[in-house]
Amino acid sequence: MRKFLRIAGRVLSAIVALMSAILAFSAYRYRREMAIDTSRGVSESGYVRIGGVDQWVQIRGDDRADPVLLWLNGGPGFSTIPDTALFRPWEKQFTIVMWDQRGEGKTFQKSGPEGTGPMTIERMTEDGIDLAEYLCGHLHKNKIAVLGHSWGSILGVRMVKQRPDLFAVYVGTGQVTNETAMMATSYPLLLARARTLGNYLAESELAAVGPPPYEPLEKSLTWIIWSNALDPGQLNRPVTAALPWAMLKSQLEYRSDRGGTEYSQRAMYRALLQVNLLALGNRFEVPVVFIQGSDDLVVVTALVKTYFDSISAPHKDFVLLPGDGHLALFRDRDAFLAALVEHVRPLVVRSDSPIANSIDPESTQVAASQGISLP
Repeated sequence: MRKFLRIAGRVLSAIVALMSAILAFSAYRYRREMAIDTSRGVSESGYVRIGGVDQWVQIRGDDRADPVLLWLNGGPGFSTIPDTALFRPWEKQFTIVMWDQRGEGKTFQKSGPEGTGPMTIERMTEDGIDLAEYLCGHLHKNKIAVLGHSWGSILGVRMVKQRPDLFAVYVGTGQVTNETAMMATSYPLLLARARTLGNYLAESELAAVGPPPYEPLEKSLTWIIWSNALDPGQLNRPVTAALPWAMLKSQLEYRSDRGGTEYSQRAMYRALLQVNLLALGNRFEVPVVFIQGSDDLVVVTALVKTYFDSISAPHKDFVLLPGDGHLALFRDRDAFLAALVEHVRPLVVRSDSPIANSIDPESTQVAASQGISLP
């Protein structure tokens, strides 16, 4: 027995040592792969005072002359900042801005429920506009692009309609249209997909909650969980030694974010059920690009295409990603980036201020500990 324990102890020690070595190498690779030369590019993160709340903003890109892309994440409450490492190639084409909105991520970690303030679509639209104004000035841009995914597409449409002067193009993906119609159309498609895949757990749980509308929220969460779990598409994860460290780092930094996600979902649920972007009118004063998974069963691509066809804009493109679903920008990042470079980047470059290439590097170096304040 003692001999067995000694051997087991040595094996365990060897495993721990090996895992430590892998993690150390992964951390080294992570720092190297994520490093940005700030004499030319920008790498900042800190709190920006927006709408009376300190909100966490991350700005990363290899070249400050590149177009700025403000990413409005899905949810509400689902920060994309923990996934930054997956989008490193995007930072070679755009300056990517990720924002923890009120009620999520590091913003919620700092403010908590008591300091979050109003959780309304109107207030969060104003937050997004305030941030866009700040980015134009801070990064010396005439206009920026805004990418809205799912919940973010609600904010994005409202932002560009209210302040078209700030935006070179609106990019929608997983584009919400009429929330009630969307959920009603989605439900039988999800149920059919569960049956086709032989996923009896999904089928039984979806059948148990029945078709929408859902009350209470917990029934809606069943629909949300399975709509994401059954989402079709590619899955290009990067083959990189840096990924284990990136995943661990994001989990440690956002370990309390789950509270923000639940808080945001509950705070916004009834407001989301009333969303009907068609009621805002079909006229856009900025170019519009939809990059949509062909098999999106959440917002249902057929409804998105009908909405797109009704839009009047200075320029518009509808890019279909075959075989992809609601999470196309996560699962099929290479194809999504290619669409951004082809259809979006030229529109933003055209609108950039001439001073974009002559920025004082020192003006964009802001330590997270110092934070950032809106003028």
